[in-house]
Amino acid sequence: MTTTVAESTRTALTKGARNQRVIRRVLNVAVGIVAALAMIPIGYLLLRSSEKSINEIAQLLVRPKTLDVLLTTSALVFAVLFVTVTLGVALACGLHFVRLPMRRLLVIPAVLPLAIPSYVFTYTWIALIPQFSGFMAAVFILSVTTLPYVILATLSGLRTVDGAQIEVARSLGLSIPQTFRRVVFPQVKGHISAGALLAALYTISDFGAVSLLNVETLTVTIQNMYRASYDRSAAAVISLVLIAFSTLVVLADEKVKQQSPDSDVVRLYSTKNSLINRAGLRFAVIASLAVFSLVAVVIPFFVLISRFVSNRVAIEWGELARTSISTILVAALGALIALVLSVPLGIVLSGAKTRIGRYAQRVISIGHGLPGVVIGLALVSIGSKLGALYQTTFLLAFAYALLFLAKAVANMSSSLSRVPTNVKDVAATLGMNQWQVVKKVVAPIAAPGIGLGTILVFLTAMKELPATLMLRPTGFDTLATQIWSAATINRFNEAAPYALILVLIAAVPTFLISRPDKSDRTFIQENARSQK
Repeated sequence: MTTTVAESTRTALTKGARNQRVIRRVLNVAVGIVAALAMIPIGYLLLRSSEKSINEIAQLLVRPKTLDVLLTTSALVFAVLFVTVTLGVALACGLHFVRLPMRRLLVIPAVLPLAIPSYVFTYTWIALIPQFSGFMAAVFILSVTTLPYVILATLSGLRTVDGAQIEVARSLGLSIPQTFRRVVFPQVKGHISAGALLAALYTISDFGAVSLLNVETLTVTIQNMYRASYDRSAAAVISLVLIAFSTLVVLADEKVKQQSPDSDVVRLYSTKNSLINRAGLRFAVIASLAVFSLVAVVIPFFVLISRFVSNRVAIEWGELARTSISTILVAALGALIALVLSVPLGIVLSGAKTRIGRYAQRVISIGHGLPGVVIGLALVSIGSKLGALYQTTFLLAFAYALLFLAKAVANMSSSLSRVPTNVKDVAATLGMNQWQVVKKVVAPIAAPGIGLGTILVFLTAMKELPATLMLRPTGFDTLATQIWSAATINRFNEAAPYALILVLIAAVPTFLISRPDKSDRTFIQENARSQK
């Protein structure tokens, strides 16, 4: 009898190990397919660039026009980073450390600008001030657009700071700036870097705002070369320059993170901070938030509503409804594709580190730095050879999925990693098969985070402009393309209904992502992990 039990146990263990090996192989194949799909734009750019000779590439890279555009892009990125990091860290520290009335509710106006695309910000300010244009205007718009990334990322880091260390620093007589520099900053600089990375990548890839403001960056140059010439090899070469620039930004972020303490370790020893109760600091924080809300929320909404009311051109409500539905459907399809593609890599990254997982994550991280114009450039060329897929909503949704896949993967892996291994082991010992473990144990714990990642992809896909302009089917319009079509010819009143509807629709997922009662869900931190 003992022999029979031992043999059956060995058989069960052997069968379990065999099943695990099969699952790992299937996952590795699926991850390889996802990585190959993510490599499509980069592969296309390399192939197109190879059509140019080395001398032609060198002449294109060192010509004064290219160097001037690269300098402009670099200056814009550094200026936006300086503004967003300085103001974002200050506001986040005020929201976290200063005793404020309704502290959680005050986060909402700091987050709400995420619902407004940069080109809508630009449209509202040009409509308000017709002379609004140039480099400094671009710095202003992109700083307002990306400041919430730094605020939320810094807030997520401040929640992991060991409060006991702050109390010790205060007892030793350190001032507030000294305490921040010596105690707080070393623990949150990785989070600050994550928010700055998102702000930098957004600035590098932005097309709508800089184009409307007559600032020629790398993205605008690529779009203009694509439109004005049949020589797309030159556009591919400039796109590789943009990728190289984005890669440098990602590497800089990685270097900062390597020097940062593990936030999970710090969290174990965290204690509740005692809030600073100073009237001067309280007034400064509330006044700063009020000014930011004025320029980032109140003025844009005032312009949109006033232009909407004063619009003398009859609004085509049927067209507005069709465009809104088209925007929601194609963005939802893109988010669904990104969700499906993120599953295998999310599972692999949530477990033990593997070589194929690290490779695929690196590829997707590089793809996250690609602007929509580069993705569109690649898929237009490839799609034109596929016949049935060319100029379809599926190809447009697939472009959205590639653009924002890193966000979905980061939320998928971080959500799955929250499921304790011992809980899954206990469920298995109770006789549950793998499907039952996933259904009854993994899904309830991981689903909220995965849902937030899908909502985030949906939100960003709705606002995407350059890829939509390149890949939309004939006669297919989204709210973004309608805003762009009217704003580029200074018909601001006609653009107002589409812009207002886009902002109102985007405000819903923005609130779901950052609502005060779910402030512990630090989605910025999780999305930044996709860059590691």
